[in-house]
Amino acid sequence: MALSASCLRAGGLRLSLALLLGLLVVPGFVVAPILFAKAGSTYLAGMLAGDIFHVANRTVVILALAVAAFWWRQGGAPRSAWMVLGLVLLLVAVNEWAITPVIADLKAQIGHGFDTLAKDDPLRIRFGTWHGISAVLHLIATLGAAWLVAAGNRGEACSNS
Repeated sequence: MALSASCLRAGGLRLSLALLLGLLVVPGFVVAPILFAKAGSTYLAGMLAGDIFHVANRTVVILALAVAAFWWRQGGAPRSAWMVLGLVLLLVAVNEWAITPVIADLKAQIGHGFDTLAKDDPLRIRFGTWHGISAVLHLIATLGAAWLVAAGNRGEACSNS
């Protein structure tokens, strides 16, 4: 029994949404905490986490565009879904292309001495501020992606007749 085009599109949409959510949850709430707990160095953990977020963020952008393409092909989705998808895309893009370069610059200024840098050092405070902003944006994007997954397939249903 062959799957109809509508079933393939519906499955592609669900898979894209699930992967998008997974790529926000796993790096931010599973991998990063483990790295900082086990790496032995804040500097090393931060460098590895940064690399992981870089790959995940760019993949989330691609998946968000895939979701938009599925919705467009299916004749649309509710306005609320488009708005949440746009918000997720915007937050991830801001994190990747606006905030991450600032954090990378601060890390370069601090160098390998991050672990020994005084808590009240201005560079460490600026780094912490930008890292906090990035974490809040990531959390909001993750909640938006979770809402999209929970809202289900916004569009064409699978009819295999």
